[in-house]
Amino acid sequence: MADVFTELQAETEALAELAERHGRGPGPGPDITGYFARLTSTARLVRLSVENPGVFGVTPQISYDSLDEAILTWLLEQRKATALLAAAPKDQQLPWSDGPLRPSVLAAAVLTEVFAAGQDIADAFGVRPRRDDSIGHVAYYGVRTRDRAYLRRQATPPAEQFRFELRAPSGARWDFGPEDATDRVAGPAEDFCLLVTGRRYAEDLALTFTGGRTAEWLELLEG
Repeated sequence: MADVFTELQAETEALAELAERHGRGPGPGPDITGYFARLTSTARLVRLSVENPGVFGVTPQISYDSLDEAILTWLLEQRKATALLAAAPKDQQLPWSDGPLRPSVLAAAVLTEVFAAGQDIADAFGVRPRRDDSIGHVAYYGVRTRDRAYLRRQATPPAEQFRFELRAPSGARWDFGPEDATDRVAGPAEDFCLLVTGRRYAEDLALTFTGGRTAEWLELLEG
């Protein structure tokens, strides 16, 4: 698995290529410009976070008249945002909606949004997106933000960590959390990423959940 900045750039180009390839067929096809509008807003927020953190906030709403315009605008903004993150001091705390993040963690957050939008776009076209070990950064971010499901429901997250044992597309295993944890989640990393981004329900995935706290977490996550 390459560093997160390299993977973010690669996945950006891959998503643009997927949309261009499937969006230029006969007939009007599905309207996917809204996904690129949201991704462009995220990229502009990243640029604001790095270049002018003192005025970090909401960016203006975006809309596009054509798919070509949507893809090109997002590509330009995301390339600039990725370059800024890669060049930022590694321990710098950048403002973000969930609180300050280091550049590498913010890149993982953006890559998670690209993953989610990519799945939405692939679903709209009825195709399966290519997945490789770049999703390791998405899995990491999903583990890191476990407590979001509790906080959204004004519930107290458990003090105990979960153990996550995930199988990468390459066949490698990625482990997060203490080996002796009672509460465990295991299965394909892609399935885990689909779950934590809200793109699939657990019943449709090959994940296993052990322990009462993971059951509670799953209920909050999908509720």
